[in-house]
Amino acid sequence: MIQTILLRLPNWLGDSVMCASAFEKLKIMYPNAQFVLVGSYACEAFRREERVRAIYLDESKRAKNRLLSLYRLCKQIRTEVGQIDLSFCFSNGFFGALLLYLCRAKVRVGYAKNLRSPLLTHALTPPPLTPLHQVQKYEYLIKDFVDSIIFTSFVPLSLVRGECSKIERSHTKHIGINPGAAFGWAKCWEKEYFVEIITRFVSRGWEVYIFGDTQNLTTQSNAHIHDLSNQTSLIELIDSIGALDLFITNDSGPMHIAAALHTPTIAIFGSTDTADTCPWNEAIAREFFLPMRALLGDKNTEDKNALDSIRLDCSAPKDITTLQSLTADNLTILSKHLKCSPCKKRTCPLSHHLCMKSITPDEVFESALTILGESAQKTRTKEL
Repeated sequence: MIQTILLRLPNWLGDSVMCASAFEKLKIMYPNAQFVLVGSYACEAFRREERVRAIYLDESKRAKNRLLSLYRLCKQIRTEVGQIDLSFCFSNGFFGALLLYLCRAKVRVGYAKNLRSPLLTHALTPPPLTPLHQVQKYEYLIKDFVDSIIFTSFVPLSLVRGECSKIERSHTKHIGINPGAAFGWAKCWEKEYFVEIITRFVSRGWEVYIFGDTQNLTTQSNAHIHDLSNQTSLIELIDSIGALDLFITNDSGPMHIAAALHTPTIAIFGSTDTADTCPWNEAIAREFFLPMRALLGDKNTEDKNALDSIRLDCSAPKDITTLQSLTADNLTILSKHLKCSPCKKRTCPLSHHLCMKSITPDEVFESALTILGESAQKTRTKEL
């Protein structure tokens, strides 16, 4: 019987949140199992999950002797947790697989890359089918450990909310703004554009909350603008995003939190790939990505005829990279899909940043009004 399952989560916040559906499927498959989470601060996003037995912060990368630091962490986990029956490495680094090995987990599952295969009992080749979202690539790791009905079902990203929100609810609209992104400024919409739409929201008497890195965002002093940048714990950030009427964000960890909380969202993409890490919901999954059943027949084969047969068995999804604007349920994604994007660079290699500059404040504001069920005429009247 599987009693303890260890998950080595990715270090980035957004990637950890994108593991939530795989996590949920494991909980469904193993209703009596307890979970141990290891990773960065991002593990705290799952702190309130009832079946999380323990969370361990892996800070070995910062240590002078990484191997010794990791060994000590694994020894602590073995002492406090005991036998680990099943483990999954959702991070791609060598040391993530080494952690599973040093924890002496009976079953160790991860992708066969970065010289990790000898450390794993199940080293999987990444699925060759496209298009697959990053959420699906994480789910693929659990394919052989859950039954086919659970594996092929759509399970949304989800996070447990609590009462730690910093949003003061009132009769008006509450808009969240996330102008930063951890990976680099190339992912960020122009700060002047953010300032412009904030000004428009405030002119309607709406409450605006700024999260994350302000990116030197300079706004007017106004009672309707609430600067929460660098002033929330991860738990407070989750609860605050969940309390919003609308969240406007770059491709970032908070964007995936909003998707997991089903908060109405406008996601702005430039240097990163909507076909890989766009916000995840059922409408997006069904229209733009292969269904999970497409992966059941895939045994990591390189046989082209076999792969073509799998594709034909599933309805061909639409190409998300052909749409500059799409709305699915309460989510709107804006991306110009320029020839130079997605470059996936921290800074614009061409120095013009047109992938973001081409998305105008008017586009974002009109999308916001549509999501909120408001009329643009109200704003025009006020501005005259």
